[in-house]
Amino acid sequence: MFYEEIGKVHEKLGMLIQEGYKHNRKWAREFASSKKIALRDILSGYTSPEIALDFSRYLSDMAGIKKSQSIPKDVIIEGLTVADIPAEWISIPGAIKDKVYLNLFGGGYVLGKLESRRTIPYLISRATNLRCLNIEYRLAPEHPFPAALEDSVTSYKWLLSKNYDPSDIIIGGQSAGGGLTIATLQKLKELHLPYPKGAILMSPWADLTGEAKSLEYNKVYEPEMSDGLINMAKLYAQNESFRNPLISPVFADLKGFPPILIQAGSIEALLDDSLKLAENAKSAGVAATLDVFDNMTHVFQVFGDDVPESMKALENIAKFITNLY
Repeated sequence: MFYEEIGKVHEKLGMLIQEGYKHNRKWAREFASSKKIALRDILSGYTSPEIALDFSRYLSDMAGIKKSQSIPKDVIIEGLTVADIPAEWISIPGAIKDKVYLNLFGGGYVLGKLESRRTIPYLISRATNLRCLNIEYRLAPEHPFPAALEDSVTSYKWLLSKNYDPSDIIIGGQSAGGGLTIATLQKLKELHLPYPKGAILMSPWADLTGEAKSLEYNKVYEPEMSDGLINMAKLYAQNESFRNPLISPVFADLKGFPPILIQAGSIEALLDDSLKLAENAKSAGVAATLDVFDNMTHVFQVFGDDVPESMKALENIAKFITNLY
């Protein structure tokens, strides 16, 4: 199994991923039972696309909700709407209120909801002492491109309307949310709106063409991601070209962008996306920092205190933000 391959290069990480995989199998059986469908049929692709998507969403949400149960009880989670977009303020007690981290969660543009995407905003708030605004942007295929981008830009504009100075806003995202972060900066440029102070990308999915070589050379560690991304890309882009820079920001002109921190794991399937973005940013004169953590997988920061590399990554995020001011 893939977690055994991960365990060969990082024993602790392999054990954590194996534990998560065991929970996934239990949730998979629960889902199949609730739908009165044989699990083997779901896993073999003998069901409708709608059932397959519901299955993926169920597993993703259950895993995220379980992970968020470790968030301390004193962490403040306050629901609100941002121009009709569901959102949450997530912050540790005593967090700074005059600066904000706008978070765009991951899930291939088709997975995720607020309840299952709280861990990273909590960890960021703990590391930086900032309040995080976590938004539930619309998902494909019900809402394909550019719905997610419209929601991220709307949320940024909302912060400006609430008298946050652009220099007091950090924007960041994980996986698809990382790609969406770069797309949001592109759109702000088009709209002649001021940039936030900086951007933080965790394992960004920035090339939806499926051509990145790391999808193959790191497939042994993340086979499900390598195989599943092209379908997510189709659901999101639909009739648009995968090479549209607002869909695949590796094709974007990053000139003029604010400072960017990019973090990735050396064994993740999307490693090339981070490498290419960093290269493009530096070529465009952007102050870009690339952190590649040895033997780490996709969005490894979510493991928090359980993995030293996760803690180091969060420390680097805090240092990056401190150095901006």
